[in-house]
Amino acid sequence: EFRDVKTLSYLDGFDETKEEKLQEGFADGYSHAFNYAFQTGKRLGSIAAKSALCELNKDTECVAANQPVLHNAASVIHQFLRDEIMVGDEKGRDSDYEGALVNLKNKLDNIESDSK
Repeated sequence: EFRDVKTLSYLDGFDETKEEKLQEGFADGYSHAFNYAFQTGKRLGSIAAKSALCELNKDTECVAANQPVLHNAASVIHQFLRDEIMVGDEKGRDSDYEGALVNLKNKLDNIESDSK
């Protein structure tokens, strides 16, 4: 009986600690990834807004120039989500998310600077 109580106490403590550590890891990862996601969304929003303003002003030259830029930015983000999130998880491989996010940021920077 005493052995069962001791084992149960250890397992309860282990489960509680495991949940705390998981939550800490999630919170750290979430706050870190949030900044990258926010900057990515901001950059894509800026590109989309520029394209929308061209359409609103019926500026066909501006529309023609900005549609490919918007398409390229959306494609880069789609490729990142597919390759790093979906495929990486399916194959059970570890992903260097930080490196992939930096690479995504650099690609979007290049797309945006090439459009100016």
